Amino acid sequence: MFWKRTALAVGMCLAASCGLCALDLQYGSFFKVRHITLQQGRPVLPLARGKYANLRILDRETFRFVQACPAVCRQPAASADPQVTEIRAALTRPGMWIAEVSFGGQWQITFLIFKNQNGYAVKEPDDFIFLDGNLKQQVRQLLVSAASRGEAAARGEKQ
Repeated sequence: MFWKRTALAVGMCLAASCGLCALDLQYGSFFKVRHITLQQGRPVLPLARGKYANLRILDRETFRFVQACPAVCRQPAASADPQVTEIRAALTRPGMWIAEVSFGGQWQITFLIFKNQNGYAVKEPDDFIFLDGNLKQQVRQLLVSAASRGEAAARGEKQ
């Protein structure tokens, strides 16, 4: 039993030293970002489908905080203050929009919005998890409103 624990501890240390160890970060009580790795001491956020950077750090303070995180940490945040910073129609798929949302000026998350027969569906990145249901609803409303304005503008309607 002692040797198994020792081997596990050594394996964990080796993984941490080479940047293979993933950490999870919680932003206040609002959301969680999973599977952040450190490579050569720099935070690397997970990519969707191995190529899409849907999670971004916006300020140096957050970058340094994540850089110093242990396996699980909580970034202090009094509010999330979501703001849609950009929305654009997807070039490859009609009825789809790509939206960038800033949270407190510290994190930027890319959401997908899909038009369907019941209105709109909003999809967040796999490694982003809302912890606050009110914030999730607020973001959804912001994105649906932005997509419907974009759709109306594409048709030449005035809002």
